[in-house]
Order: sequence, then C-alpha cells, then structure tokens
Amino acid sequence: MDDRVVLSQRTIVQVKRVLDGLMATKTDMRDVLYEQGMPDWFVRQVSQRYGWNWMDALWDLRAGTFFDPPNSIFSEEISTIIPEDHPLSHLHLADVGEVLIRKLAAVCAVLLPSLPTKFYNQALSLPRSLQLDGYDVDKANVILVPLEGMVSAKQEEDRLTKLVKTSGVPASDVVLKHIEDASSLFAEGKDHPSLNESRSLIQALIDGVSIETDAHGKHSTKLPGGTGNRIKYLKDVGFFTPEDEAAYGAGWGTLSAGSHPGVRDRDQARIGLVLALEFGQLLLIKFANWKANAYGGFS
Repeated sequence: MDDRVVLSQRTIVQVKRVLDGLMATKTDMRDVLYEQGMPDWFVRQVSQRYGWNWMDALWDLRAGTFFDPPNSIFSEEISTIIPEDHPLSHLHLADVGEVLIRKLAAVCAVLLPSLPTKFYNQALSLPRSLQLDGYDVDKANVILVPLEGMVSAKQEEDRLTKLVKTSGVPASDVVLKHIEDASSLFAEGKDHPSLNESRSLIQALIDGVSIETDAHGKHSTKLPGGTGNRIKYLKDVGFFTPEDEAAYGAGWGTLSAGSHPGVRDRDQARIGLVLALEFGQLLLIKFANWKANAYGGFS
C-alpha cells in the first residue's frame, strides 16, 4: 500500500475544476497531459473510455476501477491497461490510482495560473487545499512533495473531530464549527480569519475542560474567566503540570499575537491551524483520562 497521504475529496474537486477549465478553453488535453508527464495509456483511457468526464475518472482512479480495458480497443483477455513493463504495474490498482491523482493534482497546480479568470477563481483554493493535505508542489518536476514533517492538517482535523465527538466537553458543536471554519477559511485564502478560528478553537476547548472540571471535580479553586486565567486554573487543580501551563500559554499567546514580522500571513495561518489541531488533540486525550479518574488525577 502506498503510505503517502491520500488527497482529500476537497482537493479532488479542485483538481476537477482546473481540468474542466482547461477543457472549456478548447485546450488539446492530450497534448497538455502528455507534455506534463501523464502516461499515454492514461490519456487514452480518459479520452476514449471516459470522454473527458473528469469526476467519473477521478472517482474510478480512487476505486481502482479506472484501469479496466475498454472492449473497443483492447482484447477482453487483457485485464488492465497498465503495460507490464511500466514502473506502476507492480502496485495494487487503487494505489496506482492514488499515484495518478497526485500527479494530476501537481499538473493542475502548475497549470492553474494559465486559466482564464472565471475558471481560475473557481479553482483558486487548490494550492491551499493541497497544503491542508500535507503537500506542496515541485513545479519544475510537476510532482507533489510532502510538507515538512509530513503533517496533514486534514488527517489531524479528522482525529480532533473524533475526539471532540466522544469527549463530552460542553458546546461540542461550537468546537466542531471552529475546526471546520479554521480549515475552510485557510483553504479560501482568508488567513487572518482562519487564524482567529484556530485561536477560538483552543479557547473553546480550554473553556470546556475547565467548566467540566469545575462542575464535576471536588476542587476548592474557583473557576475564573478568561483563557489565560483558565489555563492557570487547570494547573492549580492538577490537570496541567507547570510545563503544560507554559506550553498552552505560549501556544495560545502565539495564536493571539497578531502579526509576526518575517513570517507570511499564509504561513502563520497554516502553522496556527496545525498548532491548534495538535494542542487540541493533546488536551482531549488528557481530558479523557482526567474524566475517567473523577476529575481529580490521572491513571
């Protein structure tokens, strides 16, 4: 199985929009795709079997059914259109599909600026969506390359969403909305609003853990208002160690600090999103053990 990150459905839709935009400009897609390094048998299949229906082709690439030979061209005895001597021929078909989806995404990222304004605006989120999936684009070689650390914001978002749904923290629907909005706003290029949502996500989780601890624990320390005060409150009741308090205080402070000279807004928003997703997971994993021990310790 190919162990790289699977591109999200959000990204696949953006890829489809770029490809449809190229089609609408009457571009000869055979020339374009072949020039960008797509295999000739792939180009032929999309043209002759799918009639350039990109969404059906992308769905079948993911399912691994894209490679069935069309009877009008190949003998029924041939089980796949992939030549036996091709480097991808040894992979499972679904894995070949993912390799080709990633290659198509790289092609679309390279060709996106060439689209007319109407189609460009429709697919403008593709580079951001790829970043959320954990990839950047090597435009010289037309391939996707993992971002540093292979952190996929999409995977981390999914993990945190599952934790929120099972955590029992108050206002979990609000927390889930902050997760969704931080991610979608980043994909849309709205950096400052995305960073604000990442900060609000951490605040909502700190509030939830604090409120639940105050309601169910047997602590003499009164619940204060304000995120900074509640981080200290969680240290005072034993939920946070002094190191935890410092780390969460610094993380929340970073998200609240506004501009960081020398760092692009785009990078601030991406790093802020990943930071909030990781800190949120750590907080809820810790909270589950805290809750299981009657909000008074850990096992």
